[in-house]
Amino acid sequence: MRVFVASMKHESHSFCRSRTDIDAFRRRDYVLGPAIPKRFRGTRTEWGAAFDAADEYGWELIHPLAAGAVPAGLVTSAAFDHLSEVILAGLKDATPIDGILLILHGAMIAEGYDDAEGELLIRVRKLVGWDIPIAITLDMHANVTDEMARHCSILSTYRTTPHVDLYETGMRSARLLQRAMTGEVHPRVVVARRAMIDLDEGRTIGLDAPMPEILRIANQAENTIAGVLTVSVQAGYPWADIAQAGTSVAVTGDGYQARYIELAEQLMDECWKRRHISTIDLMPLDSAIAAIKAHQLKGGGAKIGEHGPLLVGDFTDCPAGGAGGDGTNLLKAMLDGGINDAVLGFVNDSAAVQAGKAAGVGAAISVKLGGKCDPDFGGGPLEVTGRVVHLSDGNYVRKGPMATGTSGSLGPTMTIAINGIRVVVCSHSYAVDDREQFRAAGIDPDHEHVLACKAMNHFRADFEPVSSGLIYVDSGGVCSTNYLRFPYTKLRRPMSPIDFS
Repeated sequence: MRVFVASMKHESHSFCRSRTDIDAFRRRDYVLGPAIPKRFRGTRTEWGAAFDAADEYGWELIHPLAAGAVPAGLVTSAAFDHLSEVILAGLKDATPIDGILLILHGAMIAEGYDDAEGELLIRVRKLVGWDIPIAITLDMHANVTDEMARHCSILSTYRTTPHVDLYETGMRSARLLQRAMTGEVHPRVVVARRAMIDLDEGRTIGLDAPMPEILRIANQAENTIAGVLTVSVQAGYPWADIAQAGTSVAVTGDGYQARYIELAEQLMDECWKRRHISTIDLMPLDSAIAAIKAHQLKGGGAKIGEHGPLLVGDFTDCPAGGAGGDGTNLLKAMLDGGINDAVLGFVNDSAAVQAGKAAGVGAAISVKLGGKCDPDFGGGPLEVTGRVVHLSDGNYVRKGPMATGTSGSLGPTMTIAINGIRVVVCSHSYAVDDREQFRAAGIDPDHEHVLACKAMNHFRADFEPVSSGLIYVDSGGVCSTNYLRFPYTKLRRPMSPIDFS
């Protein structure tokens, strides 16, 4: 079998001022053809699964592009057209083919294309017709649209948040694609929604989270209802101002049967019943400072395990959700509150890093730190004076359970000590998700007292096992869970919890 594989991944925040251009993809993932196996083979990612499936089934893989950028504002039309053209040109050159696997996110918005992935799938179908099976993988925070469901054959979504099952999701799609290519099954996708914008961020760890119960019901249905090939539950991405944003259930079935629609609707009813449940408790800044002080008074930190570091998640300024990662409200509150013996990462400010590099390790510098992406969210530039304690290229390889084995880069990075707080300042906006990121900045996260992280969920997979506790703070960033702050104009209304509880 000849199988075409490509990836184009982005989570696009409608209310961020920034735009995601092609350089943003090049800074994270923009890998062409022959370089893809070296980058991804053997990793716990969808790409790693594709290569393993090829080995298992004897596929010949054609793979022109692996592209992904850090969540941020809308993708520029030029970037979207370029990525699409590379994929489509590769597809034209690859024909004839037997199947397609597209590694997508599901919440990508481009200038002029509210449903960027749906648009890509439409273009792909125009090239290959309706007889070639197309499998797609999506993030659990996808906003699954009608066009996505209509133009793919197989839809499979992550089942964990933090996303530690990228590989399993890729393998699940690949195995169904093999069955479709051999004619064993003839998959189609149906999708159901309700007027709810989110389901507890899709969190699958922590007490009383609704998503694990929904997934348990979905898994039982998948294993017992005839013809059901896979069931995917999407929490949705709430900061997307598009008509079909929100929680959804997609059922991939063998052929078209009314029971697949009934199952999707029944599972959406279960989601709807749980729309009020939230396991996200965001502290105001003053409460978070008090909690940090209490932890330090107890003698927390410095040892792995019970007395390990307190994790402080700067939820609303997390680049994994689309924020710029350069808000300063949390740092200012820590400094004003007299917090010391603490680490904060990562503040996105390439100009400050350059100032640190020019001064050198050991030098004292004064800079206006952060607050440049959008001062209205998360805090404006903060004048600080500190000592440069570490400089690096910011490169690392993930060793934690999420995307294990993949490389990443914070760009040129500076660690600066400001009144007892070591702040990791990076040149590329990036969320905290792996302990190796801190080690690249000269910090051993296992033996710190307080780790304040611009992070939502993903860091929990690698950090929480060595921590003594976790609190979340609302620093006023653009990933606010108070959706009334955002001027939606395209989202279908009414919508819970914006218009009713």
